[in-house]
Amino acid sequence: MFSKVSLSNVSFVYTSETLMDEKKLPRHLVILGAGYIGLEFASYYNNFGARVTVIQKGSVFLPKEDREMAAAVKEHLEKQGIRILEEADVLRVEDEKEEALIHVKTKNGEEILHADVLLAATGRQPNVSSLALEKAGVEMTPRGAVKVDSSLHTSKPHIMAAGDVTGGMQFTYISLDDFRILKSNFNGDLKRTTENRGPVPYALFLDPPLARVGMTEEEARASGWKVLTASMPAAAIPKAHVLKNPSGLLKVIVDEESGLILGAHFFCLESYEMINLVRLAMDRKIPYSVLRDSIYTHPTMTEGLNDLLGML
Repeated sequence: MFSKVSLSNVSFVYTSETLMDEKKLPRHLVILGAGYIGLEFASYYNNFGARVTVIQKGSVFLPKEDREMAAAVKEHLEKQGIRILEEADVLRVEDEKEEALIHVKTKNGEEILHADVLLAATGRQPNVSSLALEKAGVEMTPRGAVKVDSSLHTSKPHIMAAGDVTGGMQFTYISLDDFRILKSNFNGDLKRTTENRGPVPYALFLDPPLARVGMTEEEARASGWKVLTASMPAAAIPKAHVLKNPSGLLKVIVDEESGLILGAHFFCLESYEMINLVRLAMDRKIPYSVLRDSIYTHPTMTEGLNDLLGML
């Protein structure tokens, strides 16, 4: 976490919601936080033509992602002109005429960033404080989320909670699947739970986007799996050249014994579509060889699976 620096009296501070209402392109956008929201805005505004600096508190870039993929993303963003300050902390922020002065302590010393927009993208917390849930006996997690079991029941069995307030993945489609769990409860069959929803795909909407489902290579090996891995540059896919953006990397992790896919990581155009096919194969326990030997339309990004999985 960053040091507790007051931003309430600074005129140039925005959230991910308020910044989208602005019609003027900032000259220099400084983003506090290198999480998914912060990096998405960094990519957007860099493409628009703004100068972008990202301040990251930790020393590990995209710590939840596969290390090979995180390195590829960081290298690409920096090549695009985005400056990423790692192991940095904000000491203070102050107004100075038409810009904010952001005093930053980095591993190389202190420096002052001049920005006309400061985006605070350090994460979100459930907005439940006004509900006085403690008076109803509803337990909360240490991070302020509503504590639920696999069927979305709170500590009070007659009270259920769904969506972002439960502190899980903050995606619209997770809330949709939570509805299926609620419906299963209401119907009395109790078949749908968070434990059997399977691997959840997600995408980080950069340019190109990063999509993932399942485990990283590090997670798979740490869990005791004997794995096969394959990596391939996105430039090996003809459609990437048709779309005039061959940047990126694709990687897949497979169980050597069963041939089942343990994880897939696609940093390329249309990866947010490709990942859903892999998720279906994982959910239905279809071995990687089926996707490898499938016939795909041409030219598409998905046909890259023929080559990627053929490398295993």
